[in-house]
Amino acid sequence: MCLTTSSANLAAVGYDTIDDWLTSSTHAPSTIILLCATNEEGTARAIQSGLDRILSSVPGARVVILSDIDNPATMVSALERGARGFVTMSLSLEVAIEAIRIVNVGGTFVPASGLLSARQGLTAPTEGQSPAAEGRPHFTERQLAIIACVRKGEPNKIIAHKLNMTESTVKVHIRNIMRKIKAKNRTEVAFLTNELLLPNEASND
Repeated sequence: MCLTTSSANLAAVGYDTIDDWLTSSTHAPSTIILLCATNEEGTARAIQSGLDRILSSVPGARVVILSDIDNPATMVSALERGARGFVTMSLSLEVAIEAIRIVNVGGTFVPASGLLSARQGLTAPTEGQSPAAEGRPHFTERQLAIIACVRKGEPNKIIAHKLNMTESTVKVHIRNIMRKIKAKNRTEVAFLTNELLLPNEASND
C-alpha cells in the first residue's frame, strides 16, 4: 500500500469489507479508519451507511473518508455524521498523509476546494449577475487547467506531464468534471465548457 511504502512511518492494514474489519482485532477507538469509496451511483449513501455502522460499533472511532468524489454536500454530510476527515483521490499522497496526521492529533480535515465549492453554493448571486453565470458549476484552478487541455485534444499522458501530476489523478479530475456538467465523454466536456473563461485563455486587455 502507498501508506506503508511511503516515508510516513505509518502502518496500514486493509480489509475488503466493514464486516471483515469488525471481526478483526484492530478496531480500537485509537485506530484511524480509512473508509474508501469510489465515484459510483449510490456512493454517498454507502458512505453514510458505512459511517453509521463503524461509529455504532466503535463509538468515538476516528474515520477518514478516502474517495474520488469531490461533491461538497457529500463532504459536509460525512462530517456531520461523525467523520473526522475527507480526502479526495485527486490530492497528493503527501497531503493525504498530512490529513491523517491532523486527524491523529484531534483535528479535522477537508479539502480547500470542497470548502470553496460549499461557500459558493451558499452565496447568493450578486446584483446584476446573469442566470447563466449563477448556474455555472464551480471548478478548481486545476480542473480549469485540465479542461483547457481537454479542449485542445491532449491525451491524459500529455496533460499529466504538463501539469506535473499522475495520469490516474488526471482521470479522477476528468471524471469529476464530467459529473459536474453531466458530460458523457471528453468531446462533450470540450463542447459544454466552451463558454467558460479559462485561465490561459483570459484576455489580457
